[in-house]
Amino acid sequence: MSRLAGYGGAVYVGTQVVENCEDAWNELVDGDVTASLDTTDYQVGSGSAKFVCAAGIANGDIIATEEIALNLSSYTEILFWIKSSVGVAAGDLAVLISETAQCGGSPVTFSVPALTANVWKLCKVTGTMSGLDTAISVGLKLVANDPGAFNVWIDHISASATTAGVKSWTLDKTMEVADTTGFDSSGHRTFSPTVDQWSGSFEGYKDGTPLTIGTMVLIELQESSTITQQYRGSAVLTSVHPSVSVDGLVLYSYDFQGSGALEYASA
Repeated sequence: MSRLAGYGGAVYVGTQVVENCEDAWNELVDGDVTASLDTTDYQVGSGSAKFVCAAGIANGDIIATEEIALNLSSYTEILFWIKSSVGVAAGDLAVLISETAQCGGSPVTFSVPALTANVWKLCKVTGTMSGLDTAISVGLKLVANDPGAFNVWIDHISASATTAGVKSWTLDKTMEVADTTGFDSSGHRTFSPTVDQWSGSFEGYKDGTPLTIGTMVLIELQESSTITQQYRGSAVLTSVHPSVSVDGLVLYSYDFQGSGALEYASA
């Protein structure tokens, strides 16, 4: 069995929030769509943007858009949580970002990966954003394979780029257990799994503005450049540790605490 070389690894952090999805989108809402804030089903913060799409929704329709005001020209990817009530093939949905209101003009299109029905997925999608120095609208579009009536949720859209200078990262996933020993345990202590958690760190050389600690971010830890070989989740950057040595190199290391589910790397 071949061994994976980690020299193609990287760390992506969603440092720029494009839309926090903490209110109902209202710049544009398709006539067959009801947009709302869902405070019971979300991944980051206290709510997600929910869209109830009636059977009249059709391929090519923009489901809804929301106003923003950002310079995104220095970013190369977006990270976002999304869920659909029906299975969705890759490319059936797309996130749009535009310099024209209601995602008009020629928006940058980010194709949403395949989704399993009723399962939240954290997605990282690459797009050419060099021209988005005055982005004013973000939207969600039904592109293909019209499923009829369905619901879709989106949460915490952020722009990201590889964190320059990083040379290594570590990740710890642990499971807490509860003592379930009883009189019927024959003198052997027994345990049952309860809740899991994950945390970690990454370090490297200072290259650009340091990351800000104390905020929720979306993070991707790459083992290699292969699209399936990464860990993704929501995390809080909890601490930063700058250091300087006599040779003149400035080092930075960051610690993070995961929040919620962690998407695992695969082969």
